[in-house]
This record gives sequence, C-alpha cells and structure tokens, in this order.
Amino acid sequence: MVLVALLWALCFPLIVIGNPDAPPPLLFAALRALLAGAILVALASLCGKWRWPRPGEIGKLTLIGLSFTAIGFGGMFLGAGKLASGIATVLANVQPLIAAILAVWFLKEVLSRQILCGLMIGFVGVVVLALPGFDYTAGRLEGAFYVLVGALGTAVGNILLKRRSKDGDIWIPMGFQLMIGAVFLFGGSLVMGEEWEIRWSWNFAGTLFALSVPATALMVVLWYALLSRAPLTKLNSITFLTPAFGLLIGVLLLDERFSPIELAGVAITLLGLALIIWPGGSYKAPDRGGH
Repeated sequence: MVLVALLWALCFPLIVIGNPDAPPPLLFAALRALLAGAILVALASLCGKWRWPRPGEIGKLTLIGLSFTAIGFGGMFLGAGKLASGIATVLANVQPLIAAILAVWFLKEVLSRQILCGLMIGFVGVVVLALPGFDYTAGRLEGAFYVLVGALGTAVGNILLKRRSKDGDIWIPMGFQLMIGAVFLFGGSLVMGEEWEIRWSWNFAGTLFALSVPATALMVVLWYALLSRAPLTKLNSITFLTPAFGLLIGVLLLDERFSPIELAGVAITLLGLALIIWPGGSYKAPDRGGH
C-alpha cells in the first residue's frame, strides 16, 4: 500500500520535470498511458499469458480506461500547469472521499464512524500539509476544474476496478484499459487542438519512461492486486500519504526542507490513517440473508 502511494507521489514532480521539453498535456498523458499499457501487454506475452480481452470484458475495460486513465490522467496533466501545488494537492486528494461515498452505493461497503472520522482527519492533514504551497493569486478556476474532474474520474475508475478485482488476471486487462484510455486521450488532444510536435530529449524521454513504467505500469498492477484483498476505502486512504511522500522526494532530490506546518500536516494525516487501519475501524459486511 505504501509503495503505491510513493509511486503515485512521483507523478506531479515528474510532470513538472518533463515540462520544458514535454508535448501538450493531453498528448503527454496519452503517451504515458500508451507506453505503460504496451509494456504490460508485452510482459504478459513474454510470460505466455497473452490473450485478447473476452467479449464481456471489452465494455468494462473501456469504462475503466475512460474514467481511471483518460479522465484521471487528463485532469492531472491539464491541472498541473494551471494551479499552485498546494491547491492541486488538496483538490486531488478529494478522490478518497468521493470513492468512499461511491463505495457505499455501488460496492455495498459499510463505513464505520471510526473510518469516516479517519478519512476526514486524513483530508484535514492533507490541507494543513499543503498550506505552504497555496498561492491564492495563482489559483485558477479552470485548473481547479480539471483537477477535480480528474479526481472524480479516478474515484469512478477505482469503483469499476474493485468490481472486477476478483478476476485474478491482471496484466492483460490493465494493459488494455491503459491503451484504451490512451485512445481517448489522443482524441481529446485532437479536439482541444493541441499541436502534435514532440521535442525528444534525454530529459523528456527519461521522464516519460519513469512516468510510464514505475509510476503507472507497476503502480496499477500493484493497486489492482491490492483491490482483490481489502475494501476500497481502507486502501484508498493510503493516498493521503501522497503529498507527504512528495515532500520527502523534494527533500531527497531537491534539497528542500520541511516546515513546522508541513510536519504538523504529516502528523495529522498519520493520525487519520491510524484510525482507519486500527482494528476497531473494520468494515461490517452487509447482512444479505445468508446469500
């Protein structure tokens, strides 16, 4: 779980690092998804697990590719350059709260008061953590809209992933949904009139590889495997650690320093996670009359 949050935390720094040489945002997101999906399908083929998606899977994988990959990645890339980092972090971390509400409706997960309290405390921790990065003059409504739509897409995608997570086959379905999402992103890039001119450089190629392989291909495989073993809301709460890992990456790679406010945000976030993970916050399975 922690590794997934760490891999997710790599995304925003890598997008920023790749910006000087990167193509327009939706084209960049499409290249990321396409490369990640192709790698997963290639690995499945090398391991003798190649197969075409079953007829009943195509519609489900298309919906996952549209929500989790196309809308989720698209919102992240479009919003990254239009919002201050603090605002983007807070808005992106609305996703676990949206997913928790959807999980009650569509997955019949029953939330205890302890878990709900933990989610709210975790989100407050993220807000405190992001306070030093708030720039009230730079925040734009358009950027906020993109990040929120991306968070909604990721939440819906997580619900759809959870519903089919009992299927033990990971590589081919995840590879195809990423490539389907890439098709939607390429289409969105065309509709928005983005220029398809890529200035290849070692900086951009390295960033694209890091975004596609560890931060996407590995992350989605691990995430899908975890979804088959635990309730979505408990797993999703770990994403509250993403901004904390982002700060840690800044300390290690960019020689940044934690401020007292950021340390307080980390402490509050960990308190919220402790409430969620603590045994008393476990889920109660709905009574289905023995069925």
